Amino acid sequence: MSDALRPNIVLTGFMGTGKSAVGRRIATLTGRTFVDLDAEIIAKHGSIPDIFADGGEARFRAIEKAMVAEFAPKRNQVIATGGGTLLDHDNVVALLGAEVFALTADASEIHQRVMADGIESRPLLANAEDVPATINAMLAERAEAYGRFTSVDTTGKSIDGVVDALKEAGAPIVAHELLDPERVKKKTDQILLGVVGVVFVIAVVLFVLVVSF
Repeated sequence: MSDALRPNIVLTGFMGTGKSAVGRRIATLTGRTFVDLDAEIIAKHGSIPDIFADGGEARFRAIEKAMVAEFAPKRNQVIATGGGTLLDHDNVVALLGAEVFALTADASEIHQRVMADGIESRPLLANAEDVPATINAMLAERAEAYGRFTSVDTTGKSIDGVVDALKEAGAPIVAHELLDPERVKKKTDQILLGVVGVVFVIAVVLFVLVVSF
């Protein structure tokens, strides 16, 4: 299958589970295009807190759905969705044919990650009186939706550790040789060695011919 026809890899899951960082790494490894839906929304419509302030969650979800419809028909992408993207049935249908994986993490680690990233950028948590309790409640509410997809726990794992776990879970993550620096160096060294060998043989033959005459 040509690169242009490879099905998309989609990462879903709760906020703070590593979708963007892991998705970016997979795209680099595989030579795919990386799409961060939240980043695309921000680029076209402004900050997510401002969108919520102007029209609430309903406006944000409408924009999100339009963004899914824009990218879903394309191929050879790694798409990092927002935490609530695939709670919408229409978005799930739009992404049929993609390889979808749900990233998970312990509630306590999610809390640590979102606080470290800056909770003010997350409208669903920014105004919560008890952030850990809100996270637990939202995780329980979304468990069934996330549970429809193959899940990979990111708790305590590095980005590369999550990528390895995704491979074990069946994600089609095959390193793109042209973009793998180690493989490129190895291949270059092999070619140079071969060229040097050929030049040496030619030099020896010429020397023998010269001496013979």
